[in-house]
Amino acid sequence: MFPIGAADIFPCVRALIMAMPLWAIAALLFVFFSAASLGARHVVRRRSDAQACEEASEQAKSLLTGMTATFAFFVGFAINVTWGAVTAAQVAVEQQAAALHQMAWEISNITDRAESAALMDKLKIYAVAAAHDDGDHLAKGDAANLPSAGPFDGFEKALHAYVSGPKAQAWQVSALVSGASGLTSTSAGVAAVANRFVPRPLAILVMIVGVLASIVMGLTTVVDRRATLIYVWCVIPALSLTVVLALAYPFALRSGANLAPLRVVAEQIAAQ
Repeated sequence: MFPIGAADIFPCVRALIMAMPLWAIAALLFVFFSAASLGARHVVRRRSDAQACEEASEQAKSLLTGMTATFAFFVGFAINVTWGAVTAAQVAVEQQAAALHQMAWEISNITDRAESAALMDKLKIYAVAAAHDDGDHLAKGDAANLPSAGPFDGFEKALHAYVSGPKAQAWQVSALVSGASGLTSTSAGVAAVANRFVPRPLAILVMIVGVLASIVMGLTTVVDRRATLIYVWCVIPALSLTVVLALAYPFALRSGANLAPLRVVAEQIAAQ
C-alpha cells in the first residue's frame, strides 16, 4: 500500500546513520559481515562433502587476496572522497566568515551612522543565525531550509534599498555591492558542500565488495572446525566503513568540520 522507492530509502538511511553513534554503526556492520561470512561457511559445510569443502577452501584462498585488495581500494577511494568534502566544508566556512567580516567592515564605514546602524543590526541577525542555527541543518545535509535564509534575505533587501537610494555615496556603493556578492557566494558555497555525500554507486559498490570478501573469507574456513579468522576479518570492513560514514556528512560533529570561525566573527559583529 505504501511502496518505498530508492528516493525514499536513501534519505531514511542517511537519517538513521546520523542518529546512530559510531560504535553502534561499527557493531551493526560487524554483525552484518559476520552473518554473511558465517552463512556462506554454513551452507557449503552442510551441502558439500569433505572433498568439495577442500576444493572450495582452496579456490576461496586464491580469491581472497584479490578481493581484499579490491575492497581496500574502494574503501580508500571513499575515504578520500569524504575527507575531501570535510576539507572543503571547513574552507567554505572560513571563506564565509571572512566575507561576513568584510561586509561588517564595509558597513561600519558608511558615513550616515543611522543607516550604518540599521544595516549592521540586520547583518547581526543573519550572522547569529548562520553561526548558531544553521549547524543542525547543515549536518543533516538540509541546506534548502536554513534558518539564516530569511535574515539574509532581509539584509540583502535593506542593503539594496540603501545603495539604490539618495543617501548612498558613490565611492561606497561599489564596495558594499562587492561585499554582498562575496557573502552571497560564500554562503551558497557552504550550502553546496553540505549536500555532498558519498556517491550512491560508490557506497553500494563498497558494500557489495565487502560482502563478497566476507563470503570468500567464510569459504576459506570450511575445512576448519573453528571459524575464528572470520571474526578477525569482519572487524576490518566494519571499522573501514564506519570511518567512511563518520566522514560522510561534512558538517556532522564527528567529521571534524565545524562552524567555529563563523561563530567568532558573529560574536565580534554582535559586540559592535
